[in-house]
This record gives sequence, structure tokens and C-alpha cells, in this order.
Amino acid sequence: MSKPPDPLEMLLVLEEDLHACITMELKELEDHLAQHHSLEPAWRSLKSFLRRPGKRLRPLLFLLSYSLFDQRDAPPPRAALRVAGALELFHAFALIHDDLIDCSESRRGKPTLHRALANDVTNTERNAQSLALVLGDILFGFAMECFIDPELPRAQSMVAMRYFLRIAQETGMGQAAEIAHLDLPLSEVCESEIRQTYHLKTTRYTIECPLVLGAMLAGADDEARKSLCQFAKPLGLAFQIENDLHEVELLPDAAPDLAYDFHCGVKTLVLKRLHDALTPADQKRLAKALEQSEQPSALQDLAQLFAKSGVIQTLRGEVRSHFSESRHALRESSLQPREIAFLEQVVEFIQCNRQHSESSSDKGVA
Repeated sequence: MSKPPDPLEMLLVLEEDLHACITMELKELEDHLAQHHSLEPAWRSLKSFLRRPGKRLRPLLFLLSYSLFDQRDAPPPRAALRVAGALELFHAFALIHDDLIDCSESRRGKPTLHRALANDVTNTERNAQSLALVLGDILFGFAMECFIDPELPRAQSMVAMRYFLRIAQETGMGQAAEIAHLDLPLSEVCESEIRQTYHLKTTRYTIECPLVLGAMLAGADDEARKSLCQFAKPLGLAFQIENDLHEVELLPDAAPDLAYDFHCGVKTLVLKRLHDALTPADQKRLAKALEQSEQPSALQDLAQLFAKSGVIQTLRGEVRSHFSESRHALRESSLQPREIAFLEQVVEFIQCNRQHSESSSDKGVA
């Protein structure tokens, strides 16, 4: 059996290739927008937004999967790199819209796109938000165009695009379900509903999609793709729960600036577990703290409730169990030993990159 490639070593090369490809794609998009001189100020803001550093987890997982299943044992071709770039541009589109939904002021330590547009391009908040919305739509269309490349067989690119668009629809369904829950009290939201939202917004979009898409374009068979789906399911849940826990760790000091889920009323698994673990009196205290979450005293109350509940320790144990489940799914799959060994190292990579609060000020953004 040949020794599997080391994903971490491959990442050093793939990151450089991905950066070069995204730079090329942005130049292509700039050429499109240059036909409309009135868009130049907006393009400068969008370009600055797109160049902010992040982990680029999704395109890198795509390229790792493509490299694993590509029988040619060669660097990913330009067509595959363009699809990887498309995943990153689509993610930027999603972040722009998320920031509008959340009324967020900052993204990756700098102003959100709509805030930057309000500061630099237009005088009214409404026009800035509208412009950000449409710029996001342009990114979506351009990202989809990147799936169509002369180097990819038309039938293959159409199947890949159809799969990705289905994932995009389901991600939107997860976002819609999350919004529908915002005005509901924690007592009226079931844990199963929260888990389903996680499956759509995180597991399928962040983990399953790039892995399956990479395997698909590299020519992997249906059985391999099914194995990747089973592998991704517990991995995505672990990834999202870790994000929930990361926001709890911000309490009470950094939360006024960064813990958007608490402020916006997002029904996370960690909050649901906290609610269900408390006495009726403390449940009322929790509800009041969440209603007043921008006040330091309320955040202090929230931190105390978490500390006394034991929920954090329980969920940390579940995160470890979910990572173990993903490894078990690999060993029980029909994948080749070389592929299993490679993907087990991918688990290590994801574990090292699992804190992905999108509104945090550091570089640790998925």
C-alpha cells in the first residue's frame, strides 16, 4: 500500500494555488464591473472586503478531496482551482447577506460591507444596505459561472453545479429556519429542530459539500461519495457545537462586541441545553439576561448560569464523541485504506480549525 499524502503538507501548496486563482477571478470580475464606471467606488469596497484574511476552509477541503480522489496524482488543474475559488466567492456572498440579516457592524475585525459602503460610497444607510445586497447577488452569479470551464466536461460540470445549487438551497432553508426561531422562546424550540438547522447550515455546506464536490469532479464513484456524507455528518455537528462553545467562552467581557448569537436571539444548541438544565426560576433569569444581553450585568448573569449548569463540560464531551464518530464512519466505510488514512488527517485539520465565529476579530474565520 502506498503511503497516503500528508494533507497538512499539501495545504501549503494548495493555499498558494488557491490564492493565485482567487486573485485571477477577482481581476476577471473587476473587468466585468469596469464597464460601469459608476460602480467603481462600490467595487473598491467589495474588493477590500474580499481580500480580508480567513481560513478558506471550504475551498481547501474541496482541493484536498479532489487531490485524494484524482487518479492522475498531479496538482489540481485550473478548472478545479476555479471551482475552489467559486466556493470562496459564494461564501463571501453568504457572509454579506448574513451581515445584513444580523445588522452586524463588523466582520473579520473590520466594517461589514454594508457599513463600509455607508462610510465610503453612499450617504444613506438604506442605500448602503441595498447596494451590499446587490453586490452579493453579483458575487453569487459570478461564482456559479466559475463552475463552467472549458477544461471540465460539460456533463460533469452540470452535475457538479446541480449538486452545489441543491446545497445552496438547503443552506438557505437552514438560515430561514434559524430566522423563524428568533422570536420564539427557548422552551418552544426543539433540540431536533436546532440539530436540523445545523445539518443544513454547517454540516452540508461547510463539510460535506466541499468534500463530495471535490470527489465528484475527480471522478470518485457513488459509493465513495456516500461514505464522505456519512463521514461529514458527525464532523459538521462537532464543528458547529464548538462554535457555540466559542461564543460562551467570550462571556462576559468580549461578548458585547462579538457574541452576536446572544444579541440576535439565535437558538443555539448550547442555549437550549442550558435552558433545559435550569430550574424554572433560573429559566426566567436566563430569559431576562438574553433580552438585556447588551448590558454587562446581563452577560455576567449569563456566564454564571453557564458555570453552574455543567452544560459546557457535557457538550465538550459530545464534541469529542462526534469527532470519534467521524473516524469510526471512515473505518466502517468502503473507502480504500489510503483514503481512510488521508481523511483521518483531515479530521485533525478540522479539529485545529474548528473555532469559526464569523464575526470574531481575529483571523480565525472559516
